Amino acid sequence: MPDIHQIELAARDPQEEALVRGLSEGDPLEVEKFINRSHRPVYAMTARLTSDPDMRHDWSQEILLKILQEMSAGRFVYQRPGCFWAWFQMRTNFLLINLYHQHKKHTERWSTGEVGAAIVDKVPMNRGQDPLRLLEEVESRRVVEECLQELPNEEHRRAMHLLLFQDQTYQEVADAMDAPLNTVRSWIRRARITMRQCVAGKLA
Repeated sequence: MPDIHQIELAARDPQEEALVRGLSEGDPLEVEKFINRSHRPVYAMTARLTSDPDMRHDWSQEILLKILQEMSAGRFVYQRPGCFWAWFQMRTNFLLINLYHQHKKHTERWSTGEVGAAIVDKVPMNRGQDPLRLLEEVESRRVVEECLQELPNEEHRRAMHLLLFQDQTYQEVADAMDAPLNTVRSWIRRARITMRQCVAGKLA
């Protein structure tokens, strides 16, 4: 019969847990490990959207810095093996699309023709996935993120972030925030009302 300690270790990833803890605490060694491991993949992702090496470098640095800031602010809570890297990939995709969107707004108009030809072909996607639908999803999520950041209440923002972007249940959110479940439900209900109005306004 397997030792219960061995079962617990098999269901954990000590290295990932140590990395998350180190990034949250600003440990220089863990930060260096994270940058060394993640810089090249992030740079490769930027290459899909720009051929300018300086821009690739700047975007990579900005994305990694933003990830580190979010970690130190407690915007990620470790739940299960692999969840950090899954979250990291999702956040990197969204941040990169945001940077590209901002860049295009400053250089040329955001037109329907451009969306159809110049952007969709460059957006990472799975085989068989409709590119226009994917772009709509990315844009919608970008707007949701903007509206989330505009919530005036920090507790509302964090609760919604855990619910929407870390796929946590209400109870997991309550545990992560050390708050009563009914209080968390109230925060999320109020945040949803505000965010619906915000998203409707931005997508109108």
